[in-house]
Amino acid sequence: MMRWLRSSLPARAGLAVILIAVLALASSLSAGLIAWFSQGDAAAINTAGSVRMETYHLSWKLAAGATPSEIAAITDSLQTRLTSQSLKAVLEDGPTAALRVSYGHIQQQWNEDLLPALLRGDAAYFQVQALPFVEQLNQFVSLLQRQSEQKQGWQQAIQGLALFTTMIVLLIGLYELQYGVVTPLKELVDATQRFRRGDFKVRVNHQSEDELGQLATSFNTMAETIEESHRTLESQVRQKTLNLQQANAALELLYQSSRSLATRLANAEGLDELIRRFQQRLPGLRLSLCLQGQLQAPAQQLLSLHGANIREVCASSDCATCQKHHKANPQTFSISNQGSELGELKAHFVDGHPMQAWETQLIQALANLIGTSLSLKRQREQDHRLLLLEERTIIARELHDSLAQALSYMKLQVSRMQTLMRRGEPTQTLETVTSELREGLNNAYRQLRELLTTFRLQIHDAGLVQELKDTAEEFSRRGEFQVHLHVDTLAFQLSASEQIHILQITREALSNCLRHAHAQNAWLQLRQDGETVRLSIEDDGRGFSGNVDQREHHGLNIMDERARSLHGQLQILSREPQGTRVQLEFHPEFLGQQTEGSTT
Repeated sequence: MMRWLRSSLPARAGLAVILIAVLALASSLSAGLIAWFSQGDAAAINTAGSVRMETYHLSWKLAAGATPSEIAAITDSLQTRLTSQSLKAVLEDGPTAALRVSYGHIQQQWNEDLLPALLRGDAAYFQVQALPFVEQLNQFVSLLQRQSEQKQGWQQAIQGLALFTTMIVLLIGLYELQYGVVTPLKELVDATQRFRRGDFKVRVNHQSEDELGQLATSFNTMAETIEESHRTLESQVRQKTLNLQQANAALELLYQSSRSLATRLANAEGLDELIRRFQQRLPGLRLSLCLQGQLQAPAQQLLSLHGANIREVCASSDCATCQKHHKANPQTFSISNQGSELGELKAHFVDGHPMQAWETQLIQALANLIGTSLSLKRQREQDHRLLLLEERTIIARELHDSLAQALSYMKLQVSRMQTLMRRGEPTQTLETVTSELREGLNNAYRQLRELLTTFRLQIHDAGLVQELKDTAEEFSRRGEFQVHLHVDTLAFQLSASEQIHILQITREALSNCLRHAHAQNAWLQLRQDGETVRLSIEDDGRGFSGNVDQREHHGLNIMDERARSLHGQLQILSREPQGTRVQLEFHPEFLGQQTEGSTT
């Protein structure tokens, strides 16, 4: 029983409540019982007092000579009071022996002395016996009062004992509440608050067999488990943080290297520096990069880089012949791009530990970066060769269509002049041929200068708009007309080839205006209409009559070829009221294929 009470806090609280309830009920029941037993005491005391008063009344009436009927009435009243039920009830409730003896003496004196004296009418004898009778009544009343006070004393004792016991139970309950509930709960709350703030070393010192003791034990066990888990997690977090820092450093290196390799061609020195810096980001890592030269045929020798300014040549198409690979069993990563094998990257750690997944992914990313940079280098070289070939083709075409034709014309004129000289033609005829030859030479020289200007033409960093402004100012200075320029801000960037073609067509059109139009004003406009770019060069010169035969105008042929290169359309129209209008419309390369519904 006591073990059960010690191990259960609700049981102790319930026991205290039951004890207090029992004590309160006992006190109430005792008060009720004592009040019930004492309810006739007051009536008996009053009745005994009234008997005493009636005795005095009879004594006074006898002395005063009252009539027998009055005396008989008073006597009957006294007799009735003396034998009343209130006195008998007190005597029947188990009174003390003294109370019974006192009441017996009163009955005896009344029946033996006072009542016979009244019946005889002996007033003197009645008055003599009345005094002892009254004294006996006073003693009887005192006994009744003492009995009632004794009952009240019992009631007060019971209630005092119940109150005292209740106070003891309350004090014990308050003590248990303070040291068994409030203090442990406060300690638990403080511990949980400190635990929530991150103090995982906090513990609860309360020990008991009840629920709060079990809760404290469970809290301590939980705190120990969480503290151990926290230490384990901190260790793992530190390791992960270190790994992430190394990975971030390697990724930053990869990012910086990708930017560097994107702006300049990859070479052995740059790749060796990349390997060295990557090895610094992952301590203990050793890398060897083996590169092969040709893609079409197996290489007889491979170049090996180790990130330490040491370059080796591996023989027989086997990178393992390099000295660096005899010290460990490296892991091999293929260097490839778009299905082309460019070499391999071998990696191992000095301490021999196996690579983790994130380390393998980083090294594979390095291998992919090297493969991409080598592929970009080769692609750039191929693009450079194509650009050189295209540039030489353009130069050959320009020379063939301009200077070569002029030289062929002069060659024919020289042959004609030789024939005329052999025939002995007159000097006037020879002078005619000579003037034609001089004019052809002048045209050839002019075309040569235009070609030189064309080949030297380039778009500077200021862009196409500034080049058009400079061109307009140049022709305004050279000619006797004013060039008015209006250029829209385009919503996209034109390619370098498109800008060159636009600038060349503009210069050729303004050159024709300068040589042939005799204009006073020219209007140069570059506008965007939806997905169409429109270039317009207008003048207020003398214009032309009829259709223009572009075969007779070498500059117009070149302009038309440039328009076709832009996949556009060139139109040469008359301008109202006078002058000429050259208009080019094309779809920019940046926008791709022209969509339906776009403005053309």
